[in-house]
Amino acid sequence: MVRFIEVPVEGLDARLDGVRIAHLSDVHVSALTRPRLLERAVRRIAECGAELALLTGDYVCLSPKPLPRLAEALRRLAVPSLATLGNHDHWAGAEAVERALVSAGIDVLRNEHRTVLLRGAPLHVVGIDDGSTRHADIERAFASVPADGLRVALTHDPRQADRAAPLGAALILAGHTHGGQVNVPVITRRLMRRRGFDRLGGEYRVGDALLYVSRGLGASLPVRLRAPSEIAILTLRQA
Repeated sequence: MVRFIEVPVEGLDARLDGVRIAHLSDVHVSALTRPRLLERAVRRIAECGAELALLTGDYVCLSPKPLPRLAEALRRLAVPSLATLGNHDHWAGAEAVERALVSAGIDVLRNEHRTVLLRGAPLHVVGIDDGSTRHADIERAFASVPADGLRVALTHDPRQADRAAPLGAALILAGHTHGGQVNVPVITRRLMRRRGFDRLGGEYRVGDALLYVSRGLGASLPVRLRAPSEIAILTLRQA
């Protein structure tokens, strides 16, 4: 359930060396996602010593009805938490999803950034709104980011990484693919590639940036094959 990844960063502020970031994506809270799964994920984030939690969309499926349950679980995140939205969130009602996340203490970034101080060092979190529903505005998201400090970009759709990397993101976090969800060798990758998804899950180099695509915690359909649920713990390291 938990994947640990080390992220080497050129020129990383020494104070950020060893900082752990939790990445949670595609919760898809609904009748198909057991509450215990989300609650266990939140507990594991705390147990792993994460100092920051970053969420990359699709908190619901198609209905906003499970939002109170989502907020109740995410309210237990005991670290600074920031998020961006996914396609299912827009389909279910982006404003309602945003309100639920904010009520849980999570800062929702829609084509904007926030600067977080960790161990006294600035870390700029850039949130790109969902691209598949045409809400992404990458240039606007990066427009006022300070020149100094580490840039971490959040995007639900990993296809946005090719445009985010040249804007100075050292780390890009994404979801959406569910790791293929039903991952049949050769066939799934071929079908996903036709839709423009050649990065299904794990680590990828995009220019000078590291892209991490999460397989996600939940799913919109109750079937997974060779694509188990996950949360990721990424540790920043001086390169």
